[in-house]
Amino acid sequence: MNIGVNDGHTINGFGTGAVGRIVEGVQTRIVGAEVRRLLKEAGHNAINCTVDYANSVIESLSKIMDQANRQDLDWFIAIHFNAGGGEGVEAYTYEGRQYQDAIDVCKNITNLGFKNRGVKDGKGLYVIRKTTAKSILIEVCFVDTDDANHYLQLGYKSIAKAIVEALIGVIKATPIIIPPVAAPVKVSEIAYRVRKTWADAASQKGAFNNLDNAKDCVTVNVGYKVYDNSGVQVYPVISVNKYGIVTASVLNVRSGAGTNYEIVGTLKKGEKVRIGNKQGGFYNIYFGDHGGFVSADYLSLV
Repeated sequence: MNIGVNDGHTINGFGTGAVGRIVEGVQTRIVGAEVRRLLKEAGHNAINCTVDYANSVIESLSKIMDQANRQDLDWFIAIHFNAGGGEGVEAYTYEGRQYQDAIDVCKNITNLGFKNRGVKDGKGLYVIRKTTAKSILIEVCFVDTDDANHYLQLGYKSIAKAIVEALIGVIKATPIIIPPVAAPVKVSEIAYRVRKTWADAASQKGAFNNLDNAKDCVTVNVGYKVYDNSGVQVYPVISVNKYGIVTASVLNVRSGAGTNYEIVGTLKKGEKVRIGNKQGGFYNIYFGDHGGFVSADYLSLV
C-alpha cells in the first residue's frame, strides 16, 4: 500500500500545535517517524507529508495537501495530539465514516489504557476535506492531562505500532538501530549539543556541527533538546503563545531570527502583538499574513 503520513503541525513559524505536559509538534514527529519505519519494514510505501515550517497556517495546510495529493495514496494519515483538558483517543474521517481501519486505530490505542472517544466527523478539518485519498486524522491523547503521563510511560513505539497494526495487521516491531558516528567532530566545529538541559553536561548524547543531525538524535532520545554553543535551546522551539507590548519607539520586524535578516515591517511603541515561539533572542510573531521576528529585548510579555 501507499500510505501518506503527516506529522501534525509545524516546528517553526505558524501552526506549531498544542503545548502542555508534552509538546504536540515534537511528539507527532517522534510517532510519525516510527510509523513510517514500521510501514516500510513491512514492505509498504510510506510517504512523509510533513511540513516543518510555514509563514501561516493556511500555507502549512496547503503544503501538506500538495504533498499528499500528488501521490496515488491508499490512505492519508495525520497524527495529532489533543488539548483542552479531556482524555482519550479519537479519530476523524470525512463525514464520520466508520472505516474499519479508523475504528481499529481507536481500539488499538484504547487497549493501551486510553479512553475511546470514537470516530467522528472531520469534514470541517482542512486535511480531511481536501485530501483526495481516504484520510484519518488521529488525536492520540491529550497533552495537558494525565493522558500525557501515560503516553510517556508507554513510549512512542507502542502508539506507532498500534496505528500501523490498525492499517496493515499484526506486525513485529524491531528497534531503531542508530549507526555509529564515522569520525569524531572537532571541538572547533561543534555548533549543537544534545542534552536534557544545558546545565546537565553529563546527560549529553552528542555534539554536532549539523542541526539536522542533532534533531535526529533528539527524535530517538525523548526528553532531550538541542542547544547552541551559547546554551540557547534551538530545538524543539520554545512555544510561548502569549502577547507582548512593544517597548521600543520603533521595532523592526524581520524575516528571520537575527539582525542580518530583511526588515519586512515595523511596530510602534505600545502596540500589542501575539507571540508564537522564541528562537534564541527573537520572538516569532503573528504579523500580517506571513509572520515575522522581533528582538525579545523590546517586547514586554503580558
